[in-house]
Amino acid sequence: MNYSRHKLQIIFAFLLTVPWLFSFIFGLHYSPNIAALISGLAVLGAAFLLSWAAETAEMDVPRSVSLAAVALLAVLPEYAVDAYFAWMAGKVGGDYIHYATANMTGANRLLIGIGWSGVMLTAMLKLRKTEIELDKALNLEIFFLLVASVYAFILPFKGNISVFDSLVFVSIYAAYAYLATKAEKEEFEPTGVPEYLCSLPTPRRRRNVVFFMVYSAVMIFISVEAFSEGLLGTAEMFGIDSFLMVQWLAPLASEAPEFIVAMYLVRKLRTSAGLNALISSKVNQWTLLIGTIAVVFSISSMQIAPLPLDERQTEEVLLTAAQSVFALAIIMDRRVSVYEALALMGLFLIQFALPSVHARILLSWVYLILSVPILIHHRREIAHAFDYVKTLARR
Repeated sequence: MNYSRHKLQIIFAFLLTVPWLFSFIFGLHYSPNIAALISGLAVLGAAFLLSWAAETAEMDVPRSVSLAAVALLAVLPEYAVDAYFAWMAGKVGGDYIHYATANMTGANRLLIGIGWSGVMLTAMLKLRKTEIELDKALNLEIFFLLVASVYAFILPFKGNISVFDSLVFVSIYAAYAYLATKAEKEEFEPTGVPEYLCSLPTPRRRRNVVFFMVYSAVMIFISVEAFSEGLLGTAEMFGIDSFLMVQWLAPLASEAPEFIVAMYLVRKLRTSAGLNALISSKVNQWTLLIGTIAVVFSISSMQIAPLPLDERQTEEVLLTAAQSVFALAIIMDRRVSVYEALALMGLFLIQFALPSVHARILLSWVYLILSVPILIHHRREIAHAFDYVKTLARR
């Protein structure tokens, strides 16, 4: 097989990181918009390299590690950005407190509103169908997404994200990761760049994977502050709401590889694999990402303290939880119609025309009103998911 295209993709990903690496080494300074662009491209390039390395590593590491630790590495760029804002929130407070929540809610809503719906609609178009079937093995993800989403509704009512909440969310993820090691999964079948990397001799493959991971982690570490602060400076330069800049542009850069990989799988008619990857990523983000920020905030402020939520952040968390429940309701029967996928995307997009807090609370109620009858209709599926989890726990 000719792997020239995949080699070019690797070179391109590395080239994306070079301008910022050069700037960092020589101490070059730019205007906020240029700094955000160059460091953002570095984060994007590193995210691609990390994603490819994580998937390739599944060929060599134990299955339990590949399902937990490797999956975590793949979303490191998103965690790095959010952790930076949470760290600064503990150090200097002010608007950084808002930004930590903005990045977390934006990442989660973007993943569903564009990622899930976009892949679903692309799959229907590719297969020339008005409905697609999902993997029956999604019971585990559905159960833990439901648990995390139900618990998330507590946060807006108490007005903060505490270390106890972090413990709950991290425990949910830990239980999910542990049970995932016992579940039957699709046989590892690399595609794209990982397919090329897996074709290399074992020593060379492993060296490449380690180098990609280390290089990517270093690039993310040296880029995340400039990228985050560059976004804030760019927002100020052009009179853009900095909250919205952090909420949407930062996650878009760090999550682009996930979307592209999922779309690639769908193009190869591996619809289940593409959707499973995004749904699993949602479990990851809706537990670990939200669970991380209060811990980082407490460490940074050198005291055990909850991350406060003001009125705007409260409605953002509420809207994110409501969207998660609606998305779960749609996939509960493992079938998604074109109308459901369009509803998922349409309700996500309509929020940009509803900037006020009250309008977004109303949109949250719309999500919930649409979800309840679907969940009641598919209540047996919820029971099946619970039974499946119990079965795994006994193995």
